[in-house]
Amino acid sequence: MIQARRVAGAIQEIIRAERIGPGGRLPTEHALARRFRVSRPIVREAIQALKALGVVESRQKVGLRVLPFDPAPLFDHVIPRLRTDEERAELYEFRCLLEPAVLRLAARRAPRKDLEDIERLLEIPLPAGRAAIREGIARDVAFHEGLWKLARNRFVWSLRGLLLRYFADLEQRPGGRVTEQAMRRANAQHLSIVRALLAGDLARAGRALERNLGVFRPEGRP
Repeated sequence: MIQARRVAGAIQEIIRAERIGPGGRLPTEHALARRFRVSRPIVREAIQALKALGVVESRQKVGLRVLPFDPAPLFDHVIPRLRTDEERAELYEFRCLLEPAVLRLAARRAPRKDLEDIERLLEIPLPAGRAAIREGIARDVAFHEGLWKLARNRFVWSLRGLLLRYFADLEQRPGGRVTEQAMRRANAQHLSIVRALLAGDLARAGRALERNLGVFRPEGRP
């Protein structure tokens, strides 16, 4: 395993040193084994590790190619490890730190048409009863995911798996504060945020976002 890690690091150094861009080909498995003086199974293990990180891909008759940079696989490894209420509460705090910055980026970079598309979605009346909760959570995800995408920052966008995990946990929470009334309030706040952005009023959008983040604040968190 140690040898495989060393080889994986060396392959990444080849990519950097030789400036091999996305789609560029790397030496064959056999050539890499000779270059690093290790067995082919070790090279194969190193390549599998790089595949898991989204660094390279290999195809028959094509060989080993470099993939476009995407940090999402790195963050996605964290998601299955979020198990405790304390970890979920800290994920909520992380969102509270990150989302105001995401909002500022979206305010500068989002095309008006994309904001209008989100506005039209949020203007549709929510159904009644439990259906309002299901639809409300789906819209909550669509709104925040859309905002993160409109920030046009690959590191922000790569964190969307954590965002989806947050809402998945929210949906599975028995009883509690996930009520029809809470979802209607959240939908109205999302609509206020979008309309403030369309009006060019970032301060008003920020205040609405702050209120929105408080709707599902974990118990015991100030």
